[in-house]
Amino acid sequence: MSQYKERDKSKKRATIIEGAIDVFINMGYELASMDKIAETAGVSKRTVYNHFGSKENLFQVIVDDFLAQRQELKTIIYDPEKSLEEQLLAFAYAEIFLIDSPRRLGLSRFMTITFLKDINYAREIVAKYPPSYNMLLEWLKEAEIDGKIKSDNLLVTSRVFYSLVEGAITWPALFTEDVSQLQFEPMLNELITTFMMRYGSNT
Repeated sequence: MSQYKERDKSKKRATIIEGAIDVFINMGYELASMDKIAETAGVSKRTVYNHFGSKENLFQVIVDDFLAQRQELKTIIYDPEKSLEEQLLAFAYAEIFLIDSPRRLGLSRFMTITFLKDINYAREIVAKYPPSYNMLLEWLKEAEIDGKIKSDNLLVTSRVFYSLVEGAITWPALFTEDVSQLQFEPMLNELITTFMMRYGSNT
């Protein structure tokens, strides 16, 4: 019986989160209400409060879940048997996870607007996670040891990679309608080719 209750509780929690995402995307943080979230999720307002306590807590859970998923995708271990291009592409797609579906793009836009309104809050959230380039930096160290990457400063190199991806794809997508993965591919291939021409080792 307790297992059933736990599954039911988990399912309701997930349903509330999905409903809240829809409301936040469509209405923004300020206009979103717990009443509207409950209505969208198909549960009572009391149920929403029982699970999350406040709109602020619910928003925090959504942000944490979203960023944790991206962080997990970035956990890429250097593999000497795979081409550098293939592995770099995996890092790029982990970043593009933020925008590679209409729903995630909508959520990314909503979060970006919310964070820009409160920079201190944005810093607080970002501080919970390693820098975006952290896993790539570890990967680059292994690739350098393997003689596949040459760089005078691997930290700068890792940041250059994300600057290319974010500047050419992630940020423009936030202000563009009907973004699709097919649109990313030519630019991604060009970015990785450019990166490898600068930092790849021919030895």
